[in-house]
Amino acid sequence: MSMQITRIDSCRIDLLAPLWKSLHRHHTDVAAHLEPLGAPLSPDASWDNRRVKYAQWLASPDAFALVAEIDGEPVAYAMARVKAGGRGSWERGAKTGVLETLSVEPGRRGAGIGTRLMDAVRAEFAARGAGHFELDVIAGNESAVRFYARHGFVPYVTTMVSRIE
Repeated sequence: MSMQITRIDSCRIDLLAPLWKSLHRHHTDVAAHLEPLGAPLSPDASWDNRRVKYAQWLASPDAFALVAEIDGEPVAYAMARVKAGGRGSWERGAKTGVLETLSVEPGRRGAGIGTRLMDAVRAEFAARGAGHFELDVIAGNESAVRFYARHGFVPYVTTMVSRIE
């Protein structure tokens, strides 16, 4: 059982659909506290929205998608892009790498696949001159928080959301 990590372009993003839908279901499970904001989208509707975003990002040379495959089957992926660095209270350099999505098949979590993808994304960001690496974690996804902490991430900003009645 050999794992390969390959880059894909927008012509192949549909192979990510099952992995995105799995991540979407995980998010709705761990973030039930968000239901007062409105019902979550269906996995299909969520993928339709995400697919549009992926196509937009991949149209730019600043974005890339990596897929981990075992025996030719996609088991995980990372969608990432480089943006202009932020100017705020901390110096973060001219470029920042943004991990938009990391999804690993539920049955394969804990096997090092996410770590291999993170290493590949970090290397690509470094090659593109990014000084920092940022990502968002949905509130309630404590296993993801622990995973990213093991990779050197620390909380930076907390986003709060409220309905406007």
